[in-house]
Amino acid sequence: MSHAKGQRFRFMGKLHFQLVTPEKMVLDEDLDSLSCPTSLGQITILPGHVPLVANLVPGELIARSGKDERNLSVSGGFVEIRPNDQIVVLADEAEHYYEIDIQKAEEAKKRAQKAMDEAKMYSEEYAAAAAALEKSLIRLNIARKHAHRKSPITGEGVLSE
Repeated sequence: MSHAKGQRFRFMGKLHFQLVTPEKMVLDEDLDSLSCPTSLGQITILPGHVPLVANLVPGELIARSGKDERNLSVSGGFVEIRPNDQIVVLADEAEHYYEIDIQKAEEAKKRAQKAMDEAKMYSEEYAAAAAALEKSLIRLNIARKHAHRKSPITGEGVLSE
């Protein structure tokens, strides 16, 4: 199979990935693949991906490099896949699974459920409460899914016995 002169295919290359929130640079590293939640659905990005810009939605972002996998809860913002295997995610919020405080996430879930119960259906308040509920459920799901793993910071599990 012939390719246009000068065209490179980097199937075995790395992606350069940056995850940025308004507060800080969360990740800046080379990866083998990245999966992230977008308005187009969950997408997995490999080296050689076509350029793309998509809205980020609340969900789990998975950054893989070799056998290492970083799992984060993200919400709001966008993902930009640039030429030369560069990816930038600008997120409103991003938390590693081990940074999620399950008790606080449970409390946020209860507050959101209560706000939904008290708001009128189809109102702005109801929509905001539904979005807050979705976000808290996603955070809880991610923390519980990875509860068996130890935090690289503390060496302890996410759920304390």
